[in-house]
Formats: sequence, C-alpha cells, structure tokens
Amino acid sequence: MSRSKRSAGWSAFVVATLVFASACGDDAESSEVPASSKVPAASSSSAATPSSAAPDTSAVTEPDSEPATEAPTDDGAPSTWPLRQKLAQMLFTGTNAPEDSATDPTKIQELIDAGAGGVFAGRKETQVFASPVFVNAADRPVAPFVATDAEGGQVDLLASIIEPLPAAREMAAWEADRIREAGRSRGAGLAELGVTVDFAPVVDVAGGSNPLGDRTWSDDPAEVVTTAGAFAEGLCDAGVLPTFKHFPGHGRADAHGDDAPAETPELASLEEIDVVAFTGMFEQMGDRSMLMTGHLDVPGLTDGGEPFSMNPRAMAWLRDDLGYQGVTVTDELAEMGAITKRGISVPDAVEASLVAGNDLALYFGDVDQMNEVLDQLEAAVADGRLSEDQVDRSVERIVTLKNSGACAG
Repeated sequence: MSRSKRSAGWSAFVVATLVFASACGDDAESSEVPASSKVPAASSSSAATPSSAAPDTSAVTEPDSEPATEAPTDDGAPSTWPLRQKLAQMLFTGTNAPEDSATDPTKIQELIDAGAGGVFAGRKETQVFASPVFVNAADRPVAPFVATDAEGGQVDLLASIIEPLPAAREMAAWEADRIREAGRSRGAGLAELGVTVDFAPVVDVAGGSNPLGDRTWSDDPAEVVTTAGAFAEGLCDAGVLPTFKHFPGHGRADAHGDDAPAETPELASLEEIDVVAFTGMFEQMGDRSMLMTGHLDVPGLTDGGEPFSMNPRAMAWLRDDLGYQGVTVTDELAEMGAITKRGISVPDAVEASLVAGNDLALYFGDVDQMNEVLDQLEAAVADGRLSEDQVDRSVERIVTLKNSGACAG
C-alpha cells in the first residue's frame, strides 16, 4: 500500500471516529541527518524481505488460534463496549524476538484481531514489517497503536530496516532544527512501515552513574526539553506519536531496569531535577504524546514495595499533584528484571499496573497469554479490585488519543 493510500485510510478512520466521539460527548556513528528509510538486502533466512520501505499489502495467512476477544467497532461510546473489549484496549502487547529468530506475522495478526489496544515489534523483525499486518491495521474501525523502540544508538530496534540514528547524546550536540529534521526523517521511515508510536525520546536527566548512558540527552533538564523536544516534534511532524520515558526519571537511578529493580534519588530531588524535564515536555506537547511509567523505586513516594508503575500513590501523585491527564503506558512487564526479579507473574503485573492507574500495560506475549491476562482482569473487575469506572476513563483517554489526529503527519 502506498503511503498516500494508507494516509487516506487513516484520515477516513479519524474523521469517522471524531464524529462518533462528538456524538458521545465526552550504535550508529553518523553526523548526517538520515534518509527516511532504507531496505535490507534479500536474505534466505527471512521469509519475506521488503524490496521497498513500504510493506507488501497482500493478505496475511489467517491465524488459527482462538482470539482473546473481538476487536471493537466504532458503534457506541467505548463505555458501552463489552467489558472484555474494553480491557483488551488497555493491553499493549507484542513481540521482541531474539535477533537470531523471527516472529510469524500471523502471531501479531492474532493480537490485532483480538482487539489489543496496542501492538509492539522490534529486534530487526523484517518478516513482520515486510508483511501487511501493521499497515492494514490502520484500516480497522478502532485501530491499535503500533509501536517500536526507535530511539537511535544502542536502542534502535529497526536499524536493519530503516536508516539508523546516532545516540541521543550525540544528537544533543546538533542544532534544534537538525534534531527535529532527524526526528521527522525517523518518523517518516517508521510511518512507511505502519508504525504509529515510537517509544522515544528518553526524557531522563543524566546524573550519577547514569545507567542509561548515551541514551540520555543531557544532565540539564532545560537542555533535555530543548533537544528531546525537538526530536519529539519531528516524530509528530511525520505522523508518529512520541513517548516520553521513563517517568519519573531513570537517568540518576542506581541500576538499569532491564537487569534488576532500580532506585532513584529521593522524591524531593526528583522534583527539583528529573520531573522538571518531564513537565516541560508535558507543557510542550502533552496532548500529542504518551508517557511511559518506569519500574522505579522512589524513596518518599513508593515506600511499601511496589515500583512506580504499579503504585497507586505514585500514579495519584502524577495525575493529581502534577496534573498529567494524558495516556500512560508502562515499561515492559514480562521480561524486564525490575519486574521478574520481584517474582511477579505477567497477569499479576498487568493487573497491578492498571489498578494503580496506568492506561496501557506493555508486555511481550501471544494471544494465549492475552486470554490469560484478560481472564484475570475480568475477575479483578468482578471482585472489585479494578473499578470499571476506572477502566472506562482509561479507555476513553486511549480512544480519544487514537481519534485525535494529534500527529497525523
């Protein structure tokens, strides 16, 4: 499908859903700005390698697994949808296969057909991105978010498919206009593949041992807003929603969350430094972005055992004290050491993060695990652990952002 055809389909979806909403009331080393995309050479190890950046839009093989639920339509307000459909909208699931393997596109199609609110792919998933699965997803009445990790540098999961970018710390030395153009180019390459959300930029302020290294833009909150903000504006210019991460700030934590639980400085220190960068980003483009919550222990806020992403008190501080009313998505819940080393199962982690107040729970898994998660979430609502009113508020935020055309390209 050409980009213009895909954009037309997306525009039609936005118009239709806006009418509905109205009726309802409420590590590359390069100093050059990259080209928008590049195409990998054909490989015998890949079942389908693109000959151009845009995927082949021929039919995907029909999945044979039983769906977790049905994907929603745009008939009626989200609050009127069946509970299981609403809960599915709060799941951001997908794959992050090892570099020496590939994901069958039908596995992603199963998640989309089951009504997942978002789907994720990374780790050089050429087979998935060569298929029409993501591009065609935009034609659904309530399309899923399609996301990847494409920061640049060491976290550039599609660098074999689109032109790689240097790390944030290198780009931070560029003029703001050049950074914005790099973001725009990156966004254009992602959009050609059907990606609508980039889990970037990192907004964490560097400091101390800085476990994130050159993924951080600066140790100055104002400079982070200038540089990361320019990159985020570029993504949005190209039609891709940026995601500010990892709130409330991982750049001065004592560990990397991939490996083990991480602790930040005291809350008062975070409020003086790290949170300043995030609130600056909220002011700049809070309604044209998502916010990723980190699995971080924050002394003075999360005392009691649950990391920020699963902590009701912490999420209330974000919503009530800081006034953030945008869409939140957790950091990954199935594989990160900050969760697994606490001995928390995926269904329990998803439930805890949504009960705490997140809108979307990000985890890697297939449609069978999605069924398991949805079964537990339905039980949580039935037992009163998770309020259906809270579910409705989250789904309204999610669908409103999807329908907004905030970063329509």
